[in-house]
Amino acid sequence: MIAAMLGIVLVTLGHYVTDPHNVVFHNIYRRLYYVPVVLSAFAFGLRGGVISALLAGLAYAPHAFFMEHHHDPAPMADKVFEIVLYFGVGGLTGWLVERERRIRGELERSLEERNELERELVRAGKLGAMGELLAGVAHEIRNPLASILGAAEGLERKVEGGSKEEKLVKLQLREVGRLNRVVSKFLAFARTDEPRQVDCDIEELVKQVVELTSHQMGQGDVTIDESLSGARFFADEDQISQILLNFTLNAMQASDTDGFKIEYLCQQRIVAGRAHICVGVRDHGEGIRAEHLEQIFDPYYTTREAGNGLGLALSSRLAEANGGFLDVESDHGKGSTFWVCIPSQEQRG
Repeated sequence: MIAAMLGIVLVTLGHYVTDPHNVVFHNIYRRLYYVPVVLSAFAFGLRGGVISALLAGLAYAPHAFFMEHHHDPAPMADKVFEIVLYFGVGGLTGWLVERERRIRGELERSLEERNELERELVRAGKLGAMGELLAGVAHEIRNPLASILGAAEGLERKVEGGSKEEKLVKLQLREVGRLNRVVSKFLAFARTDEPRQVDCDIEELVKQVVELTSHQMGQGDVTIDESLSGARFFADEDQISQILLNFTLNAMQASDTDGFKIEYLCQQRIVAGRAHICVGVRDHGEGIRAEHLEQIFDPYYTTREAGNGLGLALSSRLAEANGGFLDVESDHGKGSTFWVCIPSQEQRG
């Protein structure tokens, strides 16, 4: 805007230092006002164009109409029409600029939504394929595993107490139990129950999760943002609670020391033209490196030594079953926010 004002001042000075009888130069100066008007419109939109047109008209008016000894020799109608055109050109240019920016913004949002949808479809396809594979593997393993367990239990009853054989049988039973738990996790990931969707009070679900984990919180600081008040969506309460519980446990584990802080947030997003209610759990840990973000929801991918890599993958399956998706935002060194997004009730057909 400063450059536009400077341009208007220079054009006006040109009028005043030029002989009033030099019509050609005054006609040129009068048209030069369009330059700062258009530049302002390009820079600041409709408001910039109109303001610059107003300044140009005010700067030109004394020379055009009120100075007896040094005025623009052009006909009165030409001068009035020229000032009107300043506003017309400035306003029209500013409106077109704002329209172009608005369209560009909508296009960028549409591209972002499309990319997000594509990522969700790819993730859903990977998880679905992995689930089918794991279901088959788990069933094939569980049958012989049950036979091995039965045989080991039979041997345990026959070996002498305290003998070397008893120790070996107990080791076998312990390892078979561990394998059985692994198989159970396979099946839990592969087979998610059909959601029983009801109208959920999101704030109440969050409070239940906080109460459930309160004994693990220690000196942790928990904040439930006011944006959760009154927020609702249509989903399976148990499945959403399981997702939020997993997010909360991960948030606690992301903080190495006591006194950690966890925040529960809520926001609305438009994804692929559909309104989604998103609930987020934010930690203030170390965050996630950029190279890990694309794989964070993949089965068996984990950055923790004690992790099995199924928690977020299973949560993603549960969100998908409820028509939604998971998302993560992370700033390495400052913390992460995990989101579960479910279509709002109004968007469901």
